[in-house]
Amino acid sequence: MKGVVGSEEEKKKIKQIQDYDAQLITRTFKDKEDDEGRRRIIQLSVIEGFIFIMENRELNEVPRNITQAFFQLTAPSSDEILLLIYSKKPFPGLLRLLDHTDFGVASDGIASIMNILNGGTNTTPDNSLHPYYQTINGCGGIEKIMILFRKNGSKYSKDRAVICIGDLFRAREINDKQMRVEIIRHLKTLVYDNDDWTKLVSKLSLKGIVQNSINRAEIESGGFVIPD
Repeated sequence: MKGVVGSEEEKKKIKQIQDYDAQLITRTFKDKEDDEGRRRIIQLSVIEGFIFIMENRELNEVPRNITQAFFQLTAPSSDEILLLIYSKKPFPGLLRLLDHTDFGVASDGIASIMNILNGGTNTTPDNSLHPYYQTINGCGGIEKIMILFRKNGSKYSKDRAVICIGDLFRAREINDKQMRVEIIRHLKTLVYDNDDWTKLVSKLSLKGIVQNSINRAEIESGGFVIPD
């Protein structure tokens, strides 16, 4: 098992502990607001173990229970917790998950990325460039997220991928024309989605990228106006 050091018996025990930790985290934090509990888990270095697995284990051997547990640490969480998670440098491992053959694992990856990006969005001025753009772009993240967006996958993953791109290009030109057209077109459809959360976050993404004149021209094409 790549990414775990020791004899086969030791590897088996380590994997059992990791699986137990993941199941416990999911049971404890699913749909629950508990910043203090999440902070304790992060300080115990459990999250570093998950990140190590995501970065180093054979990709399609990364189990769903690990990625689900990581996601539960990102939501529902305060900006403080999201900043703490960001400090652990999770993006390379999370971006790697986007190529996983299990759509559930890929969905956990993009949803976790979106939540962590949101922490950076919320703690910086609305008219500023996104603070994590260079970090994501530096490990090929823009391209990886766009590949996921263009896949014939789930609406869940596609919508979260487009929100990630929208957030990353806050007040910044989407300089690839085809990408700009695709991203803005999809965001414009999401403002009329049946889901209230999706409508809200798509409007916020559009309000971020509309601050750039090139993006604005594409957004306003056809007489479109971002709804209030």
